[in-house]
Amino acid sequence: MRIDFYICRHGQTDKNVEGVWQGCKIDVMLNETGQRQAEELAKKLRFKIMDVYSSPMIRAVQTANVIAKTNARGCDIVIMQDLRECDFGEAEGVPFVEIQRQYGLDFVNKIMWPTEQYADLCFPNGESKRKVFERVEACLKRLACRHSCANVKHKVCVVCHAGVLSALQYGLGLKDVSFEHCSVLHLQYDTEKYQFMQCFD
Repeated sequence: MRIDFYICRHGQTDKNVEGVWQGCKIDVMLNETGQRQAEELAKKLRFKIMDVYSSPMIRAVQTANVIAKTNARGCDIVIMQDLRECDFGEAEGVPFVEIQRQYGLDFVNKIMWPTEQYADLCFPNGESKRKVFERVEACLKRLACRHSCANVKHKVCVVCHAGVLSALQYGLGLKDVSFEHCSVLHLQYDTEKYQFMQCFD
């Protein structure tokens, strides 16, 4: 059996517009643009999904609520703590330009788009992409197990964050991942091989 996961980034917030580094400790609402983005995303997923799971961050929950309310089958959202954004430590709440000035662009890029060599890097008092990947992958596998036990083909929506998508890109070796607000990454989980595969719709 294969479980379809539509993994979405949340809509835009004012902090995104301001160029401020958001993480799991910066919890802000969608702005008007973000709300519209969520509505457009919900229309795209209306007939594709059966269940909606979300990070506990308000920007993700708001996006997930729009998707759930628009869903053709009708569904509630389930909050999963392990889908939260990365903890960026001392970088959170600081403008990107200041972070780049303080740590250097090369260091920032290694944290945001890590290879195996740099997967354990993190900002002071922060969380590495390896750690993020481990908790998110384990969460997705638990969801896959839950749905495979129901013995029906499930299509699942997961609303999360750019840092989570970056961790999945690193950990699963994904290609051409979009990090735009309300972008969608389509993965399938093979319950016999216990592995994820990237789909290009």
